Amino acid sequence: MLALIACFAAVQVQIDQPPRLRTVFSNGASVLVEKAPASKSLILELLISSRGTEESPVTNGLRHLLEHLSARGPKGELDAQVETAGGFLSADTFRDAMRFKLSLPPGQLSFGLKVMEKLMQMPQVTPESIKLEADIIAQEAALAEDPAHLSAAAWTHAFGDQGADVIGNDDVMRNATPEMLSKLHHSEFVGPNLALVVVGDVDLDATTTACNALLSHAPGTVPVAKPRLKLQFGRTSARADSQVVAVAASGWRSPDTAAKVAAVFALSTVVEDSFVVYTPSSGYGLIQLGMPKDAPSLASVVGKENKSELFLLGREVARQWVRSTLRTPSEVADSRGLLLVQQVDLKPETLLENLDTMSFQRFKEALEEFLSEKTITVVGK
Repeated sequence: MLALIACFAAVQVQIDQPPRLRTVFSNGASVLVEKAPASKSLILELLISSRGTEESPVTNGLRHLLEHLSARGPKGELDAQVETAGGFLSADTFRDAMRFKLSLPPGQLSFGLKVMEKLMQMPQVTPESIKLEADIIAQEAALAEDPAHLSAAAWTHAFGDQGADVIGNDDVMRNATPEMLSKLHHSEFVGPNLALVVVGDVDLDATTTACNALLSHAPGTVPVAKPRLKLQFGRTSARADSQVVAVAASGWRSPDTAAKVAAVFALSTVVEDSFVVYTPSSGYGLIQLGMPKDAPSLASVVGKENKSELFLLGREVARQWVRSTLRTPSEVADSRGLLLVQQVDLKPETLLENLDTMSFQRFKEALEEFLSEKTITVVGK
């Protein structure tokens, strides 16, 4: 009998973990760990929602400024530490969130979480460091290309002050004080605004526990989001050699958003030299089609196309776009993280599901909206 028991024990097989684990901690912070077996990199992304600290005329650019200063670490040493470990750190500011992204060799989870801990701390800020980062941001703004200029103009026209360009107002940033940035940090870095994504060859349970140890110290204060109330259609201009036509989207979860995404990709296949601008959002956003200034009208282009073929084409290209955001550990972290920090149950597959059930009628209505008066058109000058 003992030999039989030993035989059974010898052939037991460990049950594999699921591909990913999403957890919401008691203070409202969330973590998503995705297992990528044999991955050649370990990706960690810390995302901080703009919920409760949305742009306004008096704060426009402070989030971007804080992102730059935080990325240097509490003592300005973080870049060197990450590079010594063979990694790379980048940072971005979006309308819905601030993002710090860390790429490391496999097996460096402990080091990566220590970096994230430093990114969560209020950096040392002086008038001199504010001026330095404001200069760098001004240089970034000067290098922005047509899609960025056109998109910024479309947002401001559509949503007024609440659609201000997240790159920021130069005067606001240069007049910032350490006290102002400390107050902003205190408002942003609270539990419900925090999300951490880890993608790599890691153990889901152990990694989630380690992330909880990092995030559990954040206060559980619930920030109050400011709704975007104003939506204005019409035409405006921007410094660019192209143009965009934008329609409003009500959120990533909406079937109408999926239809508009399919419509814009369908249009991009029949309009020469076109481009699409859309950042997934849980709230109101803009889906934009860019094209040359001298491009023929969308109505004339669409009038020559078979709508049924556009329906099939747009849906398939939209599917490919979503899937393309899930190819590598880096892309997985980007795609899942930006949705997670906005609403913990949002995921890329939500749009795929809506595309699968999208009717031809819903697609046609979305396509017609790009040809209607319910658009924001920005023409380069």
